[in-house]
Amino acid sequence: MARDDGIDAARVDTASSEVPPPYVPSPLSAEDGAAQLFVCAFILILGSLGMVTSLENEAATREAALADKVRAQRDAMSTAQSRAIEASSGAVKEILDERGVVRMNGVMSARASEAILAYVEETLRVNDARGDGKNLSMEVFGNVYCKKNRWDIKLLDDKPVRMALEECVRSMGDALRAACGEDAKLVELAALVSDPGSTRQPVHPDTAYRRDPSVYTCFVALQDVDVDMGPTLFIPGTNNAQAHAEFREGLERGGPVLQRPNELGLISRGDATLFDSRTLHCGTENASSRRRVLFYFSFQRTESDNPNAAVSTIRTELRDKYTLGDLLGA
Repeated sequence: MARDDGIDAARVDTASSEVPPPYVPSPLSAEDGAAQLFVCAFILILGSLGMVTSLENEAATREAALADKVRAQRDAMSTAQSRAIEASSGAVKEILDERGVVRMNGVMSARASEAILAYVEETLRVNDARGDGKNLSMEVFGNVYCKKNRWDIKLLDDKPVRMALEECVRSMGDALRAACGEDAKLVELAALVSDPGSTRQPVHPDTAYRRDPSVYTCFVALQDVDVDMGPTLFIPGTNNAQAHAEFREGLERGGPVLQRPNELGLISRGDATLFDSRTLHCGTENASSRRRVLFYFSFQRTESDNPNAAVSTIRTELRDKYTLGDLLGA
């Protein structure tokens, strides 16, 4: 009995002291490695496709929402009076303070407008800009409402651009000094292109309301702009707190502010519209067979509040580089 007990204990001791060998995976064959790489690559591709599809769906949803807003706004504006914007002989600063927009004729020569127009069209060609607005470099193209057949091109400081900018600034020198001050910074330098088939944008301000004006923008026509070419629509007198309150209360889709008389930028080549960025406006649809191009630039008043400063349409290397005074003295 004792012997049996001794034998059993020894067996238990031996069993408890034995440690199983560690697990060693079998060698990975080349075929196994290739299969695993294929699976990983397949999963990554599916994930990428899913992300692209998701982004495309989000973009389509945004465009559909914008189209719905535009329809509502057009209904609200259906009885509003509309006419071409006209040049005024009054003091530009006083007109801007009251109306938020003013027309100025002959600010760019035919020679300069032809040169910058050719430059813009070459920029579109080189960057393979297609009507769907996809695959565009953020360094070259800015964000724009209703992207179909519409582009916002950030311009380089090249000779045609500089010639156009300096001509405009000198032609408008007194008005720009009065509105912005010589220490105002150049915060946008770009071209808006609207091709046949581009759709109407929603009415919007470029700057949400703040008490004091911040940015003044100048659109210069590089060809005559007819009513079917998608001229810019302005609602004068909307650069103030009351107009912005009405716009918000109508959920940006209706209300009395959209029923006010509006004016269309039916301007000739070399003519301009100068406006307070708080003024309500939009690009209309291009129902013609012709391309419409506007050269534009914006100045920000010193120490003013510009919530869009970080995303203004200007090349990175030109940001904070020039003041109005620099360009007037160039």
